[in-house]
Amino acid sequence: MGKLIVHMFMTLDGIIQSPGGVEEDIENDFNYGGWQAPYMDAEAEQQMAADYANIDALLLGRKTYDIFAPYWQKASASNPFTELFNKKPKYIASRTLTKVDWSNSRILDADVATSVPLLKNKYTEVHVVGSCDLIQTLLRDDLIDRMNIWQYPVVLGKGKRLFEEGTTPAALQLVESKSYPGGSVLLRYDFSGKPVFYNMA
Repeated sequence: MGKLIVHMFMTLDGIIQSPGGVEEDIENDFNYGGWQAPYMDAEAEQQMAADYANIDALLLGRKTYDIFAPYWQKASASNPFTELFNKKPKYIASRTLTKVDWSNSRILDADVATSVPLLKNKYTEVHVVGSCDLIQTLLRDDLIDRMNIWQYPVVLGKGKRLFEEGTTPAALQLVESKSYPGGSVLLRYDFSGKPVFYNMA
C-alpha cells in the first residue's frame, strides 16, 4: 500500500489558515493571510520542490481546489510547480462540486474513508497540500501516514488550527527536523499508532 503524505504550513501557535496570500481564505474574518512569505528562502523552496517531485497523485479539499485550479492553470511555465500540479492526477474531496475543469482532475467517487484507501492502493505517494477541512477528516479516519510540517516563527492568535479540539488522539514519531535561513523549521512525522500514558517517576 502507498502512503498518504500531508504538507502543511503552520505558525508557532498552530494556525494553518491562509499562509499563501491575503485573500486566500478569509473565512471567520481571518485578516492575517500571507504570513508565510516573509520567512521563505531559496533553500526552503528547493526542499519543497524536492518533496513535491515525489507526488504520484494529489488529494485536495474543495476550497484548496478552488484556489489552486485557476492559479496553476494560468501560472508561468518557469515556475517549477506549474507543470507538476497541472500534469499529476488530482482527486477532489467535495460534497458540493458536481464537475471539475482542471486537467487530470476528478471528484472522489465515494466518501473519504472509502476512497482514500483505494488511492493509497493505486499510487505510491498520494500528497495533500493545504485542505484544512479535509485534513480533519483524514486525521479522524486515521488515513495519514506522514506529515511534513513547515513551522514558522510567527504567532497569530486566531484562525484554523491543524489540530482542532476533538482531533483523534495519535502518537507520532519525528523522523527528521531541519531549520532554514528564513526561520522556518521542517518537521517530518510518521504516525505510529495510539498515544501511551505514564506517570513521571
